Amino acid sequence: MSSSAPFSVVSGSPFSLVGLGATQAVTVRFTPITSATATANLTASADGDTVSRILTGTGIVPDTIPPTVAITSPTSGSTYSTSNPLLTLGGTASDSIGVTQVTWRNGRGGSGTASGTTSWTASGIVVQVGTNELTVTARDAAGNIATTGLTVTLAPFTFTDDPLTVQSTPIQAVHIVELRAAIDIVRMVRGLATFDWTDPALTARTTPVSVMHLVELRTALKEAYQAAGRTLPTYTDLTLVAGVTVIKALHLNELRTAVRALE
Repeated sequence: MSSSAPFSVVSGSPFSLVGLGATQAVTVRFTPITSATATANLTASADGDTVSRILTGTGIVPDTIPPTVAITSPTSGSTYSTSNPLLTLGGTASDSIGVTQVTWRNGRGGSGTASGTTSWTASGIVVQVGTNELTVTARDAAGNIATTGLTVTLAPFTFTDDPLTVQSTPIQAVHIVELRAAIDIVRMVRGLATFDWTDPALTARTTPVSVMHLVELRTALKEAYQAAGRTLPTYTDLTLVAGVTVIKALHLNELRTAVRALE
């Protein structure tokens, strides 16, 4: 048995047929090198006789071309700095056949799948204080991949009058507002909703800071600690009494320390 490229006999030849009606299975492999239709003769020769049959095959060349992927939001650059530990990435991807999936991974921990392919969004990415190396990977149907990266630097929480000085720094609305914002962030990072604060819009030199505000800060932060599975912080003046407990710099410094411990 013989054939010509891109066909080749791989088994069943040579062979001998003995007896009337005897048969022999012959396996011919088609190995295309282009995306085109190929034709060749399969020839069997025996005792001076030759029998030929035409073989036809259509070649499909494997896809070896990787897709492309790019990050366009929050920046198209290679680095990004933020003070918010919750990050959303957006970007584009393309492929000659089609992008099937876009995923992300943080070198500090965490991974997920973006929504969309050619135009994709990856939300709810948690970054940690310091440097985070984010990698985005696009895949096509053939398993080819392409990656791109973004270095994200998360700054620690900053507060006005830090630290507050006992018997020196007056407690102001801005101190409460900043703590509320920081606590809401650590709550969202752990899958909790923002807290339902009383007096949501505190006004400097107008809204008096009260014991209720301090109680709410501790309660909201406690829920974040519980969601994180962490040991609850301890405070001076564990029991706060309206009209009796005086809010001190120490109380807010303790809360600031507890918030930073969850970053």
